[in-house]
Amino acid sequence: MLLRFGSRFTELERLNPAAKLKGPNPLLPSLARAVRGLSALFWGLPLALLTCVKTAMGDTWRAFGSWGAPWWRYQGWPGLILDTFQACLPALGALGLMLYGLRSLGRFQPQERIWRQALDRACVMNALLLALVPMAHWWSIRPEEPFFLQSLGLFVYAGIGFMLGLNRVLLRLAAMLPDEVVRSDTRLFTRVNAGLILMLGVLVTAHVLVIAMPRSVPLVGQVLLGELSELRQWLFVMLALVPLALTMTLLWKAKEAITASVFRPG
Repeated sequence: MLLRFGSRFTELERLNPAAKLKGPNPLLPSLARAVRGLSALFWGLPLALLTCVKTAMGDTWRAFGSWGAPWWRYQGWPGLILDTFQACLPALGALGLMLYGLRSLGRFQPQERIWRQALDRACVMNALLLALVPMAHWWSIRPEEPFFLQSLGLFVYAGIGFMLGLNRVLLRLAAMLPDEVVRSDTRLFTRVNAGLILMLGVLVTAHVLVIAMPRSVPLVGQVLLGELSELRQWLFVMLALVPLALTMTLLWKAKEAITASVFRPG
């Protein structure tokens, strides 16, 4: 069962009443890393969404003049590698920031098995996103290539899996916090997020199936999808931004709960 650090502090003070006089609590360094990790996730999450979408759309940051030219202007692998690295650099930086946040959270209560499992699953999804970022860039150059299209689909599903895993991490973290309001809000928001993210996954799957097998879709489904084609982008945006906003809210509330309970106890 997960331990709450508030009761842990009380137990330490009961076993050693002079702990306050001898020095800072030994849990404070891990809690400071947890605050840094939550801050990194808070800022890295919207940056990752923005940079990954821009990478997949081919609208990437390029600098140093000719170094940013499209890869087909180069001869051989060095030009391809340099162009891919530069085009994917913003997305890799944002995803790396989130990986740093998850690793920083791993310093807090590392002995808790359920907590560590949730963190490990989120780290695996983050690593998969890092590996698939170049595929998103190459798809923007050659969208007719089936392998790049399949890799982009896997990239989208990995993003959905990461959001679910991150919400699971926040749920486990809230269970260890002494603030009952944060725990109840996290339980509510993670349920709402899970429903919205799964709905987004269903829409993405339906969209892929319509593109891959248009004749297998019933006539009623084709008519309905045709009517919704103009609203499709807005539906995807709303179903992506609402879980993003709720997740950022949970990240901020968890960071403030740790800061207020430990670093500003008065």
